[in-house]
Amino acid sequence: MCDFKVLPEADLAIGRLEPFDGSSLPQYPVLKNPKNLPFGTSLCKLGYPFYQVPVKFDEVTGNFELSLDAFSFPRFPLEGIYRRNMVVPNSDYGGRPIQFLETSSPGLRGQSGGPVFDSRGTVWAIQSKTIHIPLGFSPTVKDKGREIEEHQFLNVGLGVHPTLLTQFLRDNGVVFEESDY
Repeated sequence: MCDFKVLPEADLAIGRLEPFDGSSLPQYPVLKNPKNLPFGTSLCKLGYPFYQVPVKFDEVTGNFELSLDAFSFPRFPLEGIYRRNMVVPNSDYGGRPIQFLETSSPGLRGQSGGPVFDSRGTVWAIQSKTIHIPLGFSPTVKDKGREIEEHQFLNVGLGVHPTLLTQFLRDNGVVFEESDY
C-alpha cells in the first residue's frame, strides 16, 4: 500500500509505504524550528548532480533494470547562505502563503528534493528550484569577431520554507522532531 499527499504549488510531496520497518534507520532528520531563522546562516545543499542513472527496459518482462553500480551515487554538497524568503504570488496552502527560503547559491540539477541543512545537520528546507535574478548590466564580449551582449544573472536556490514544510507534515499526521535552537 502507498499513500501520497502532494502540494504542487510548493513542489512538495510525502508518501507512506507499507510495510515499512523503521528499525534499520538509527535516526531521522531534525527540522528547523521556523521561529528562529537568522539571515546569513551558512547552509548546505546535498544532492546528486552530474549523475545519470543507467536504466534498461526489458521488453519481455516489462520491467526496468538497474545494475547494482547504479546505486553508488556521488554526493555533491554545495554551500550557500540564507538570504531571504520568497512568497509565491496568488498562491496559498489553506489560507497560508506558499513560501520558499532563498539561498545564495543555485540548486544544481539532481539536488532538487534534497535537504538544505545547517552546520548541525538540522534541515532548514527541501531544495526545490533555481531562479535567475537579472543583475541589471550587460557587458559586451567579442566572440569570433562578433560583439555579443552578455546578460548577467545571479542564480539562487529556493527551498520549501520550514514554516510550510512543518505545517504540511502536521496537516498530514507525520510525526517529526523540530530543533530547539
